[in-house]
Amino acid sequence: MSSGPSVTRFLVVALALAPAALRGQRLEYLGGGAGLVAPSGSFVDVEKAGWHVSALGIGRVKASLHFVIDALYGRTTHQGGVAGHSTLAGGTVNAALFLVGDRRAVRPFVMAGAGFVRVNVDVPGFGSAAATKLAPAAGVGVLLGTARRRGFLMARYVSVGTSPQTTRFIPVSAGVMFPVGIH
Repeated sequence: MSSGPSVTRFLVVALALAPAALRGQRLEYLGGGAGLVAPSGSFVDVEKAGWHVSALGIGRVKASLHFVIDALYGRTTHQGGVAGHSTLAGGTVNAALFLVGDRRAVRPFVMAGAGFVRVNVDVPGFGSAAATKLAPAAGVGVLLGTARRRGFLMARYVSVGTSPQTTRFIPVSAGVMFPVGIH
């Protein structure tokens, strides 16, 4: 796997322009959590389940349509007695449709989007290989509570376009969200 400087430049420019692109939107919640990373597809043949931490931002676009910014760092270990681990680091921007109104204590949502994820496979004695690739994602989640703090549960399916095989995994997260600004 290899990663060129053009991907890094693209990410820097995209992150710098993101606030301007979302100028009319309203960021409502920021938070973070942790959970399980379950490998999927051919990735499950070489990796065991692992852990991850994530940071989230949720903002309103219009009515029940929101955006979710999801940043993730995770780690899995190799199967079959192979030493070492793989790390997953990146983020996605998703469109989310909330299925019930703001005042409900349980607010389920569905989301889909894309971003970039860096996959780094490390095997002691053999070195490591890394690539940063486009990563489409889709998922479901729920915000819990009506107080200033809200809990969240979220599961998503992420497919990183690595080669020769695509790196697919399912991060399942639990955490807490805090409101941003005045509501």
